[in-house]
Amino acid sequence: MNNVNNHQENLSASNEEIDLSELLQPLWARRWKLIFATLLVTLALGFYVSLLKSTYSATATLQISNNQPKNILSINNAFNESNVSKEQVKTQYELLKSRNFAERVLANLNLFEHDEFYSNRYNHNFPFLAEVDKDEAPLSHDAIVSQFQTRLTIQPINDTELVNISFRSYYPELSQQVANEVGKTYLAYQDEISSASKESTSQWLVDQLYELGKKLQASELALQEYREAEGIIDIKGVVGLVGSELTELTSSALKAEKYRDDLKITYEYIQNNRDNFNVLMELNEVSNHSTYIQLRRSQEVVERKVFELSKRYGPKHPKRIAIEAELESIESRIDLQISEIIISVEKLYLSAIQKATVNKQRLETAKADFLRLNRLQNKFFQLQREVDTNKELYGNYLIRIKEADAMGGYKANFYVQFIDKAILPKSAVGPKKKLYVVLGFILSLMVLSLFIIMREVFVDTLNSRRKLDNFQEADILAILPKFKLNNSNESHSDLKDTRFTEAIRTLRTTLLFNGKKKAPKVIAITSSVPNEGKSTVALHLARSFSEMEKVLLIEADLRHPTVAKNLNLDIHRPGLSNLLAKTHLINECIVRDKNLKLDILTSGISPANPLAFLSMKRFGMLIKVFSNFYDRIIIETPPVNTVSDAVIISKIVDSVIYVVHGSKTKREHISQGLRMLKQVNAPIEGIVINQSENIDKEDYQSKYYNDMANIIKLPVRKQV
Repeated sequence: MNNVNNHQENLSASNEEIDLSELLQPLWARRWKLIFATLLVTLALGFYVSLLKSTYSATATLQISNNQPKNILSINNAFNESNVSKEQVKTQYELLKSRNFAERVLANLNLFEHDEFYSNRYNHNFPFLAEVDKDEAPLSHDAIVSQFQTRLTIQPINDTELVNISFRSYYPELSQQVANEVGKTYLAYQDEISSASKESTSQWLVDQLYELGKKLQASELALQEYREAEGIIDIKGVVGLVGSELTELTSSALKAEKYRDDLKITYEYIQNNRDNFNVLMELNEVSNHSTYIQLRRSQEVVERKVFELSKRYGPKHPKRIAIEAELESIESRIDLQISEIIISVEKLYLSAIQKATVNKQRLETAKADFLRLNRLQNKFFQLQREVDTNKELYGNYLIRIKEADAMGGYKANFYVQFIDKAILPKSAVGPKKKLYVVLGFILSLMVLSLFIIMREVFVDTLNSRRKLDNFQEADILAILPKFKLNNSNESHSDLKDTRFTEAIRTLRTTLLFNGKKKAPKVIAITSSVPNEGKSTVALHLARSFSEMEKVLLIEADLRHPTVAKNLNLDIHRPGLSNLLAKTHLINECIVRDKNLKLDILTSGISPANPLAFLSMKRFGMLIKVFSNFYDRIIIETPPVNTVSDAVIISKIVDSVIYVVHGSKTKREHISQGLRMLKQVNAPIEGIVINQSENIDKEDYQSKYYNDMANIIKLPVRKQV
């Protein structure tokens, strides 16, 4: 137990390293499964990618601009509205993506019957992925247009007037034809717009000019009425003066409040020590006063004279009486001076309060005036801006109506031309099979690793050091590593896993040298649920004790016995149930295992009511009899949460060891089983973590137990 506690302290000292090892240990324990699953997913993805057809992409480049040649007159150039032109250019990009353009291109190239839209994405080389017959499953008009739009890409080049038109297809010739045809169709569309866009705009401008004139007149009238109603002459100057006054008053108010707060501390100190002149003398206002300083110096001089005369004359000598009277006079003057200073400080504080109040009232009045003037100013500026805006609009439209008349109603079109036509693509652009396979491998490895880590972190078992440290319901006696028999013919008596054997010996040492109590002689081993390894722990713990003691292993699990099978014994041989039923003698039931060097009492024939057998007084008497002949008795019992046999047996043993599967047993099952044992005051020794994968010391132990040739074997203990 001390070794386990010391090890836990060392683990807590390096908490960060433990956390990292806890995260990586599950991955290392399942590394082969992880690699196999990752390779399986990668192979499946690689096979799927190999089935996909290659796609080709061709790109044509157009220039779409609002900048016309110098010999072409543009209404946008006349109006100088560059922002509107940029929005219109962006609109042209959306037109290229529109359904109308898609239908035009499909019709021009007669693509509604093309194999491009009737074949799937898989290669022709695989019969089970044959193409869809277009006669048996014809696509609708809308479906073909939608497919066409998904394969068409319109990409403007940043900071230029150029736009790339790209089309992806399973046929390289088709991708070239479509990219060029989209550009040609757009040029034809611009010609249609140019021929249909010549209509007069003068009347619209005249109507707008008339409406703006009425708005301008109304806004000017509203501004004048507001100025006369509020008596506004120079609103900016008045607001500036009030603002300056407000700033000065704010500064004065802050200074007055600060001065008042400073005096308040001194005032409260004076009030608390009103009658204690010795304390009041410590105030800066008193100690730094010039009159007080002079009086204190005079006092010190007179006190020295009193001290000198007291050595030479008696108390009734005239000189001594005179000098003492002078000292009393100075002290009275000091007290009077302190009182005067205190009174002056109090008057200053009261005066400061009045000044702060007056300044605050003046500040509030100035704030109200400033806010009122701000509201007037905001309303005035709002009306003024409306007048200025209407004037500017009216002037602009007046200029434009004259220009529109001179242009004869001409409306400009965009300047569009081919920069580069699409060429026949020589190589496929997709799918990028190698990249998909590499990404699939990386992503599958990451996802599977994350799944394993999350499962280990959130599973409610004692599968990590952190969870063990937080488990307070019972002591942790030992942690047993996971092991497997080398082959199906190997029995537990031939087990050569040194890691597991040394862990069992550590458990034995913990039981023998527990400083809190005497080493238990009769030990019961139980678990929460079946298949946690309690039979294995009981067998190997008995084997470990048998190396230096006379040990008896009793199989008290009469419902599902496994000891006889694990040791290759006859499962029908008489055992504990036969002894309790008095059908056989002790020497007929106990068998001596020569390999393990211990005596074994198997369960015997399974009775109809095992609990009734184990509840007999005869069972307790047998344990007492066996205690006289054996140094240690190990009893394997059924799981606590399944049946109550272990609870009955716990009343006649010295110690109960609770076996827990490291990665399967949930904490709620552990707590439930421990709670049942504690209710009957069972002597719970602690918990043994069995089949641990994440809390293992394989690398450490292998340094010492990988070579069996250098181990000195002790002579076999003779049976008494």
